[in-house]
Amino acid sequence: MLVKAKDKQISFLFQELDPFFEIGCRILEQEHMDQMLPYRRSQQNGREKLIFQAEGENTVRLINEIPKFGEARLVDLLYEMIYLNKKVEENGFLKKECIWYKYDNIYFNRDKDCFMVAVLPITGEFRYADDTGWYDQFEDTVKNIVSFLPPEKAEYAKKIVRLLKSGKVQMEEALAEIGYIGCKISGYTGVDSGLGQKVMLKLLYIGKSGRLEFLVGDNDFLIGRNPEAVDGVITLEMSKAVSRKHCLITKMNQKYFVQDLESVNHTLVNGIMIPPYELMELENNDILSVGDIEFRVTTNNIDCRIM
Repeated sequence: MLVKAKDKQISFLFQELDPFFEIGCRILEQEHMDQMLPYRRSQQNGREKLIFQAEGENTVRLINEIPKFGEARLVDLLYEMIYLNKKVEENGFLKKECIWYKYDNIYFNRDKDCFMVAVLPITGEFRYADDTGWYDQFEDTVKNIVSFLPPEKAEYAKKIVRLLKSGKVQMEEALAEIGYIGCKISGYTGVDSGLGQKVMLKLLYIGKSGRLEFLVGDNDFLIGRNPEAVDGVITLEMSKAVSRKHCLITKMNQKYFVQDLESVNHTLVNGIMIPPYELMELENNDILSVGDIEFRVTTNNIDCRIM
C-alpha cells in the first residue's frame, strides 16, 4: 500500500486486490463513525485508491490543536481513541488495525469536538512505511498526547497501552483504567470511591542470606540493588546476582505484572525466564526469581468499603 499525505488529504493506493474490500466499504458506510474522515474512491492504473479529506476550516491537524487542550480533555481523548478501537471491532469483520493512527495524519473537528482519522476497509494488519506495526504507531501517538499531561498520569496512560499491546488487558479493562486518571466520558473521576475490594501483593523471601518482605500497592514497584533508585532493595551482601535495576512490578485492573529490565541474571516466574520488557502476570503462590533470590508471591484482598 502506498500512502501520501498533503495539506488536509491522505491517499492510500492498494497494490493488491483484496476480495473483502467491497464488504469493508459497505460496513464503513453503515457504521457512521464521527471520528472517521470522509473518503472517496478512485482508480489509478487499475488499482483501488482511497482519498480521505479533512473537510472544513474547523477540521485541523491534531498536532496543532493538542497544546490548547486542558488535562481533562486530553484524558477524554485517550478514552475516545481506545473506544474507537473497540467500536471498529464490534462488527466482527473489521479490525482495529484498520485505523490509521499516524500522529501527523490525525485531525480534530472543532465543531464535533472529536478527533478524526482515516479508517480503511481492510480485514488484516498492515505495516507502515517505516515498517512499524499498528500498535507501534498507536503507542507513539499516545506518547505524544500524554506528553502534555502531568508525569504521573502520563506514565499511567503509557502503561495501559503497553498492557494492551502485550495482550494482558482487554479494551474494556483499558477503558476502565483510563477512569483512574479521570475521564468525564466514562463517568470516572480519578478518585477512589472507597467501595469494593483492593488487591495488594506481598513478596516474601526467607533463605540463608536472610529475610526480605516487600509490599506492593497501586504504584509501580522497582526491585534492584540501587538503594537510591528502587523501591525494593536487595543488598549486595544478600545477593551478587541482582542488577541495580532488576525488574519492575506494575498493577493494572487489579492484576500485577512483572517485567525484566535487561538484568544480567534474569527474572523468572515459576522457573520460566521472562524476556526483557515483556509482561508476565503474577498470581497467588507463584515463585518470583530475581537473580538467585526466590520470592513467594501472595495476593491479598483488602476491604476498602467505607464503614
